[in-house]
Amino acid sequence: MLGTVPERAVTLATTARIPKTKIYDAKYRFGLHQPAVTFELEQCPFETVQIDVTHRCNMGCKNCYIPNRDIPDLDAKWIESMVRRLPRGRFLRFVGAEPTMRSDLPELIHMVRQAGHHPVLLSNGLKLANLDYMRELKRAGLSILYLSLNGVFNDDLYKTVDGMRCAKEKRAAFENAAAERILTSVGMIVVQGVSEPHVKDFWQAALSKRSVLEVHLRSVGQVGRFMKNTPLKLDQLMDVFLSSSNASEADLQKRVRTASSVDFQFQRKRVQLTQWPDLNSTTRGRLTLEGKVAPFFEHMIENEGGY
Repeated sequence: MLGTVPERAVTLATTARIPKTKIYDAKYRFGLHQPAVTFELEQCPFETVQIDVTHRCNMGCKNCYIPNRDIPDLDAKWIESMVRRLPRGRFLRFVGAEPTMRSDLPELIHMVRQAGHHPVLLSNGLKLANLDYMRELKRAGLSILYLSLNGVFNDDLYKTVDGMRCAKEKRAAFENAAAERILTSVGMIVVQGVSEPHVKDFWQAALSKRSVLEVHLRSVGQVGRFMKNTPLKLDQLMDVFLSSSNASEADLQKRVRTASSVDFQFQRKRVQLTQWPDLNSTTRGRLTLEGKVAPFFEHMIENEGGY
């Protein structure tokens, strides 16, 4: 069992909801009028489960689906008790806000690995600019990272989209992950009228590292806090990718399309384009405060402004 319990810990002895900070309307925007279906952890049907370990963050991005910073961290021992109930071999994503805000993140990663799962970190990368910290997480058992690069390595774009100039830190995190041979997925929110000219640089950065296996481009999700630019449709995202990578649709291999996403392989990278949110996903779940697992996107929208 983990010995470290954060000072700001959620007591989960009851199933009481954390009050929302304001009125949100995403569930009506997306036509979700019924509660998300939930499953007992032992019967989890999802290969990937998201765990919102903290709502603290060191950024103030203009597109954030969980902008409520008043929610305490999940209790470490409770997280462990939930993880050990899941069928082995799941990909457990530590998400936030920003998971690296937790001082016990290495212990959580080690616990997940010891429980027979694959720990995955979704991060903005600011703290990963410190190579010693990256190495600490690797020693704990981290081998898969999703790194947000909404501004690629351009300070002006980061200021516009994420509210701060952080290109130096983002590049350092990107280089550190490659140096430590951590399998990396890079992601970019493509804001219409703002981000399109920079997707080429994003793609070239991904191609420059063998450790980058996956590339994710997604539209602005109208959940939580978001920019008011009209979100790109899936076909528009495809057009942006093709023009930025000098590809044609005939070049795309193993292509699989759903109503809101398309996956394919190109130049030895797995690419996913998503018109966010990706409703009806059968692969991605979310740990709930009631100790169950629910479809990630549906549960996130249902609880917009809260957990």
